[in-house]
Amino acid sequence: MKVHVPPDGTVSAIALLGGTGNLGRGLALRWAPKERVIIGSRFRGKAEEAAKEVRRTLGGTAAGNVSGMLNREAIEKADIVVFCIKFEPALRLARRRRKSLRGKLILSPVVAMRRRGNLRVPKLKLSTSAALRLANVLRQRSRVVAGFHTIPAVMLYSKDPLRDYSVVVYGEQPAKGVVMQLVREIKGLRPLDGGPLEMSFLSEYTTPLLLNLGKLNQRRGCSVKYY
Repeated sequence: MKVHVPPDGTVSAIALLGGTGNLGRGLALRWAPKERVIIGSRFRGKAEEAAKEVRRTLGGTAAGNVSGMLNREAIEKADIVVFCIKFEPALRLARRRRKSLRGKLILSPVVAMRRRGNLRVPKLKLSTSAALRLANVLRQRSRVVAGFHTIPAVMLYSKDPLRDYSVVVYGEQPAKGVVMQLVREIKGLRPLDGGPLEMSFLSEYTTPLLLNLGKLNQRRGCSVKYY
């Protein structure tokens, strides 16, 4: 598999599909100093407004690296595509755009979970994952990488420095290596190799655990740190 990465280590563009929420805007904010980032949405105005907000937060030359456009346009202009949307919509979007997603490096922070009262529980059976479902829809497992399941989105989209979090990344090389390098570009994050994509259910099951711990213990931004 070939993943285009220029000699300086940057990629031509990262598309954040459905990237108008805290996760997408947070990744845009953290990557824009070194990468060109496109915030995608079903609605052009919503994407452009989110990009404008991120640019205001960034200021300086890095602000010029952030733009907003329709999801389909973002896919066409990017080498790396991040699904910043919920499980079922992510699968529907992947089916609709499978042809244009062919050959892209796909990053999945998607988690399949549902509410049980005030808490969250996994939606999929043990040993499967949203990332595997996405890879099966796209029919290109070697290009799908899973990660960023345990980083609080509200912490990503903040001017505050991150608290030395660990990001477990799953997939095959060289795609996994590209994502791990992108993790290193974000100050306060450290990538950890979690093995093949088949193991990604471990982190996807951790996400509802962390959300529940935060809610039950009034702790904002529960995450994972490797000592």
